[in-house]
Amino acid sequence: MKLGQLINQSLLEGVQKLAGGKKGVLVLDIDDTLVTAQNIFIHKIMPDGKVIKLTPEQFAKDPDKSTAKEKKIQYSIEEFRDPVKVRNSIVTGIPIIKNLRIMDDHINSGWDIAILTARGLEDVIFKSLSKFLMFRNPEGELKEIKDILVRGMVHAINDEAKIYKGTTDFEKKAIVITQLAEKYDHVKFVDDDVRNVEAVKGLKLKNVQVIKAWGKGDK
Repeated sequence: MKLGQLINQSLLEGVQKLAGGKKGVLVLDIDDTLVTAQNIFIHKIMPDGKVIKLTPEQFAKDPDKSTAKEKKIQYSIEEFRDPVKVRNSIVTGIPIIKNLRIMDDHINSGWDIAILTARGLEDVIFKSLSKFLMFRNPEGELKEIKDILVRGMVHAINDEAKIYKGTTDFEKKAIVITQLAEKYDHVKFVDDDVRNVEAVKGLKLKNVQVIKAWGKGDK
């Protein structure tokens, strides 16, 4: 078993409850962390005009991203600006159960929940998650997340109405994490993208733990 999987396994076995007035927050990505989004694509436009549809997972792993300018490759995220497509991609998404169990454990141990995603349309995402996302309480009952997840804890860093500081997605996420670290005694950041994981580790914040999310095929 890999080290990251061992860390995740320890989380699944339970989370120590917060004590002495300490505050904790679990920060979760959406795509390929909470869910595998359905029916929404980034369009990769090749120099000859050919369009390739990429899922969020494929886009995250696309080897041409870092050299797209030199190769004259363009990426269109128009579908992620469509409120209907964004909502449907979440509410019809395939849940990644092991990451949801991590969320359950932290909620049941008194932690707050935050969302940090590179998507836009922050209001749509909040309403979609409130409708779709559920957690399992200590009695094993499924409960709606809407009583736990508050609007101010949903951060979609490419929202066009709310402007986030920073020039790149990594910088914007780093600023949000830093702000949460100033507010909370303990912060845990869970993301599927290794680059995001390494970027947050690079902040060297003493009260921030960074966790590589389970993938949909991980065992």
